[in-house]
Formats: sequence, C-alpha cells, structure tokens
Amino acid sequence: MKVLVAMDEFNGIISSYQANRYVEEAVASQIDKADIVQVPLFNGRHELMDSVFLWQSGTKYRVPTHDADMNEIEAVYGMTDSGMTVIEGNLFLKGNKPVTERSSYGIGELVADALENNADHIVISLGGIGSFDGGAGMLQALGVKFYDDEAQEVDMRQGSKMLKYIRKIDTSGLNPKLAAVRFQLMSDFDSKLYGKNSEIMQTYETYGLSREQAAEIDNLIWYLSEIFKSELKLALGPIQRGGAGGGIAAVLYALYHAEIMTSHELVDQITHLDSLMEQADLIIFGEGINEEDQILETTTVRLAELAAQYHKPSIAICATADKFDLFESMGVTAMFNTFIEMPESFTDFKMGIQIRHYTVQAIKLLKTQFNMN
Repeated sequence: MKVLVAMDEFNGIISSYQANRYVEEAVASQIDKADIVQVPLFNGRHELMDSVFLWQSGTKYRVPTHDADMNEIEAVYGMTDSGMTVIEGNLFLKGNKPVTERSSYGIGELVADALENNADHIVISLGGIGSFDGGAGMLQALGVKFYDDEAQEVDMRQGSKMLKYIRKIDTSGLNPKLAAVRFQLMSDFDSKLYGKNSEIMQTYETYGLSREQAAEIDNLIWYLSEIFKSELKLALGPIQRGGAGGGIAAVLYALYHAEIMTSHELVDQITHLDSLMEQADLIIFGEGINEEDQILETTTVRLAELAAQYHKPSIAICATADKFDLFESMGVTAMFNTFIEMPESFTDFKMGIQIRHYTVQAIKLLKTQFNMN
C-alpha cells in the first residue's frame, strides 16, 4: 500500500519534516509493509531550503553578508545537483532598526555570490523578510548606482528613507550574467508594489507602525516606481504580487522576467506532486498555518484538490478549524483539528505526539469494516 505523507509546518511549533516523521511512525505502526513517501513542504515564510535539500542533493554555501540592519552576518544558500540555487530570505534578512532604515542589500550579495558559482536558476523565498526598500538595496549590491539631483550617489544600504533622494538610475554596472538567469520568486502573500494592497499597507501593524507611517513608506516605494518608469521605461505598479519582499518581486520581474510563484506551485515543480498523488493509495496531509499569515492558497488546498481529482482516500490533520469546512466541501475523507484555538505556546514534542495520535486513530477507523445491517 502506497501512502503519501505531506505535512506542512504547524505555526512554528513543528516543522514539515518533523510532522512528516511522526505521521510516518503512525502509518508504519498500523499498516504492514506500507510504502511511505514523504513530501517535505514549505511556504513563502518557512522551510524552503531544508525541504528542497530533503528532496534533492546539493551543496550549501556559507558566505559573509548583511542583515536588513546592515550588520555583518553569515548566511547560507544552497545549490542542488540539478542546478537550482535556493536563497531563503527570512533566514537572514531581518532587522531591528526602524523599517525605513532597513535594506535588502543582503539579498543582492547572495545573488552576486551565486553568480560567481555560475548559478543560472535562482529561487528566492521572499516571505517574512524585514526590508521595504523596493529592492533598491539589492540592486545596489548587484551593481546599480542611484544618483541624487547633484549627481551624488545615493546609498541604499541606509534603507527606504533614501528613496526620496533618487533622481537617476544607472544599470550599466549590473552583472551581465543576470540576463541569463531564470529567477523564481516565492511568496504566498498577495500584494501590489504600492497602494492600499501593498505589502506594507497590509502588514504595518506587525512591524509596530501606524497607518500613517506605513503610508509614508508606501509613498516612497511609489516614488521609486515613478523613477523606474521615467528612467528605464519599466512599469512596476501593475505587476501581480509585485510587492513581495518589499518590492523585490516587482523589480526582478521587470528587469529579468522573474516568475512570481506560490509555494504550492514550486512544490509541484520540485516533487512532481501530481504524479505522486496519482500513484498513492492513501493521502495524509495537514498544516497549522495561521490564515492571517497566508493570504493565498497553501499547498494543503492543492493536495485536497488532487485527492478529489484522483478519488483517493485522504486524511487531513490541522492545528485549527480554519480549513475544516473547506476541506469537507472538497471531499476530504476525514479531518482532525489538534486545537480548537491555537495555544500561545506548545512544544514540538507534544505537537508531534498529537499528530501521531490522530493519524493512528484515523487509520484504525479506515481499516475497520462496519456491518451496517
């Protein structure tokens, strides 16, 4: 019997990998000689690199770079044997300074280092990073120069507060290798570059900002887009999900035709999920991701769709009731909620035990043949 196990993370309590292991233990205890296939999942904020390297072999590089506050740190990116370079922004691009003083410079440093390693396919996870400079810091690290009205360079390592001084953009210093790179940008947050649906206008409370402070940052990014339009003839505003990474997505889309993807689209690409689902006899999946953090569909919704498409029995184990009605309407065989309300603190061990318990009980029920006469 082939069992596909695909658990997403549980709100920072337990990782996809750990949750999968607990489910695997439960399945093995209940089904003799089960052929268990684990699919490590990830989303726009967590676990991209770890999940990819559970699925593919490759090399990880530790390089000196800078966080969003321009502190010197060491960051890690990976290159798989199949030629995919993976950069997970939230692992290092964090900051404690005021949001207007944070820079995306570090992302550019890692991309530049990857180019030195002949990267030609770069995947960047943009969820959960701490900069909102329209990607200007990143561009500076890649060779772009910004000038003010006195032809003096504007240093975008100082954050979005410097955007208002830009009058001219010089892209002649960009590494020519960039033109041949296939960029894929991962974000599960639906946002435009600027306006009421921009990332900063939707998340400002998370950063301790008032609406007025967020609007000031939003206006600075709008101003940068106007400079792009006048100097480079590139329109950044209309780009769907262009606000990801504080504007990094829009910039790389405009300059290098980057693909802006959701996590489940990338999971499909890496794991060939459709084929795995078709071959499986039983699907066990689940998540504990807050709906407030995931605006777009998570991979679990895709799993439910495929289970219904291929008429497979499926078990969903989730941390909250957010998706219960949705999964029921999609034909999921059985659903279990580990919490009615997510607790403020919970250990990964307790979470794993609960996941294993629900899996065992669900399989016991599936194995039972009821005499309904």
